[in-house]
Amino acid sequence: MTFESFKKKPFKDKLKDTGFLIKNSFTIIGKDKDIKTPTIHMIVLSSIITICIYSAILMFISGDLFLIGILLLLLTFFVLMPFRFFYNVRQKADQSWIVYNTVCGKDISYDDAHNHTKSEKGKLRIIAFVDIVMKFANSQKENKKGVMGVLINIFLSFLNEVWDLLSHYMLPAIVIEKKPLKEIIPEIKSLKKNVPATLTGVFGIDFVGNVIGSLFGGIFFLALLLSVGIGYLVAMFTQVTVITISTFAFSWIPVFMMLFLVSIIGGAYKKIVESIKVIYFTIFYTSIMKPTNISKDMRGELTNYLLMTKPDVNSKQKPKSSKK
Repeated sequence: MTFESFKKKPFKDKLKDTGFLIKNSFTIIGKDKDIKTPTIHMIVLSSIITICIYSAILMFISGDLFLIGILLLLLTFFVLMPFRFFYNVRQKADQSWIVYNTVCGKDISYDDAHNHTKSEKGKLRIIAFVDIVMKFANSQKENKKGVMGVLINIFLSFLNEVWDLLSHYMLPAIVIEKKPLKEIIPEIKSLKKNVPATLTGVFGIDFVGNVIGSLFGGIFFLALLLSVGIGYLVAMFTQVTVITISTFAFSWIPVFMMLFLVSIIGGAYKKIVESIKVIYFTIFYTSIMKPTNISKDMRGELTNYLLMTKPDVNSKQKPKSSKK
């Protein structure tokens, strides 16, 4: 299945394929509990940042803690958020090394992986820095208008997709073989020409986030409407925390709590998607560059995972011998 064929599929089929990928990614995770540790670390940091932002908003609303709220926002936007890029790249590198060892039949701990990636921190910092630049460039897309603006937006989208491929392919190349960055990019060009057509779905793996995002978007919108309704009911009994828009009055507390919950869940889901990419790309890299290192009892399972196909149950059944 190529990415182009995936994009033409109905949403129901996309959701089914995405479910297959997620389900089997967690099957891989189940083979070593340490694989999920970097994901948990990234989710915790994401949640801390979200808590800081919403806490600052509450301080602004209270009025008495306005200055503390400003300081908290400055800490969040100029310290925690930049730090998050570097922290997440290191965590994904740790995860890639654990996944590689797992598919090779070795059991290593999270600490072992963290010690292993320590020597590659310089390369990982470069990837994180480019992540920051790409994030900033991507945030400027909506500010472009006119024909030239549309062309710039298209170019930025293309650049972002290319970098998504590069960054996720670089991680296993760095942690597994400790290759210099200058050797990895030419390797990707030749790799894309030589991989089987059925494996090219990996170059569009961002569909996982897109499909889940579309699904969650509708759920979150309904949840937001529900919170407004609850706020309306609250306003019928008390005027505390009530705001009025036009002639519609409702309490902002349920809406605020729902937005906070949505932000926490959304941040967690993004990190899970990132981990799925790390798992997929690491297995993909290993199957292409280090196929003989893969444990024999996992080769069939990993091939089905990469090709996004179910194992052939019939092929496993031995033919019955005829009795005379």
